[in-house]
Amino acid sequence: MEQEEEASQYEPLALYLISNFFFKHTSKDVRLLVACCIADIFRVFAPEAPYRTAEQLRIIFQFLNKQLWGLENVDGPSWKRYFYLLENLAMVKSYNICMELEDCNEIFVELFNVFFSITNEHHSPKVRTFMLDVMCPLISENDAVPPDLLEVILANLLDSKKAENPHAFQMAKELVKRTATSIEPSIQAFFNNVLILGKTTETELASNTYELIYQLNTISSTLLLSVLPQLEFKLKSNDERERLAVTNLLGQMFSNKDSDLASQNKPLWSCFLGRFSDISVGIRTACVKFVSEFIMHHSYLLHDLIGKYYNGLYQSLPSCFHFGF
Repeated sequence: MEQEEEASQYEPLALYLISNFFFKHTSKDVRLLVACCIADIFRVFAPEAPYRTAEQLRIIFQFLNKQLWGLENVDGPSWKRYFYLLENLAMVKSYNICMELEDCNEIFVELFNVFFSITNEHHSPKVRTFMLDVMCPLISENDAVPPDLLEVILANLLDSKKAENPHAFQMAKELVKRTATSIEPSIQAFFNNVLILGKTTETELASNTYELIYQLNTISSTLLLSVLPQLEFKLKSNDERERLAVTNLLGQMFSNKDSDLASQNKPLWSCFLGRFSDISVGIRTACVKFVSEFIMHHSYLLHDLIGKYYNGLYQSLPSCFHFGF
């Protein structure tokens, strides 16, 4: 049937397909075929699906999440049907319907975990594109990104995830890049809670705060415009370990080959330069280590660095050398 064709006559069939007989069928092939049929129903009936109660939608999308695990094995006998299911869900933005549900966050977290878990080197660019086409609208067209969902995304940007599944790492980067404008307020709120309010017990990612700032800055320099000024306070912290951690972070961010952070955020750059005269030898030494990177990649900053470099180097030397012994 065509999408424009009157579809009400098929509503009883659509409702019959979501019965336990099919959803809990012992055959995974039957469950997959039912999932494909439901994806077709969402496409044909769009924009008004025949499933209207919250309970129906919750059960349907939890069922679809389970079927999407089958995308992991591209060599499986049912691969084409799993791909068909993903393509349909992506083209119609079927998951957007869940935004109206009170427990939509649970469904989205499960969905994102499925995609990040199964993406692998055997997937074609088209498969990854369809996965992103399903996920991106759930961020860009939503009022806000719930903390649990944001943490799923951020967790896949860590170096540990990059080593474990580089394809999940790349997909997380692309997801953030494509939804940067929409996700930025939620990212800001996350770092406000950790850096300013000290709510480190509310997230498992608190110990990776500076690593996440570095990764997010490489994805989009505009993502952290409201977060980076908070690092000025951390650079002046009484805690030496904290000052050292932030010094190393900013040293990397300022000295990276493609970085123009020093021009974009001069107050933060000036505050970083102040660490060349830090009371801590370790922090002054950390500053000096980045000078060669600045010389190679950002020669225009040398005027700012020269005085600070020699001062930091001088103060880092043993006291006997200060007097020429």
